[in-house]
Amino acid sequence: MKIKQQMVGEVAVLSLSMTLFSGAPDSQEFKDKIYQLLDEGATKFVIDMKGVKRMDSTGLGVLISALTSVRKRGGEFKLAEVNDIMESILVMTKLDSIFETYKTTEAAVQSFAKA
Repeated sequence: MKIKQQMVGEVAVLSLSMTLFSGAPDSQEFKDKIYQLLDEGATKFVIDMKGVKRMDSTGLGVLISALTSVRKRGGEFKLAEVNDIMESILVMTKLDSIFETYKTTEAAVQSFAKA
């Protein structure tokens, strides 16, 4: 897994790159990055999924865990550039009602200004 991090104002953008978003060790690296940013005071997160081709149930669990951790600290967590396959998984599992998704990373970042 490759995780590219950048701050856009107060928004932490994490761009993921991998064929399959699944379990360890990739999931631990992702969780560690989220916790590190939370400890540094970040509360607004956009996860750019453009570089992720597929995701299994473990990957979904990792996203739910990260969302829960961010919300427990009063933060917000949004997904961007989710492909059609992963979007259909979110819909089938009804997680589309939990995760805010955006067509582009820029739209996800800008949505924080409207809140």
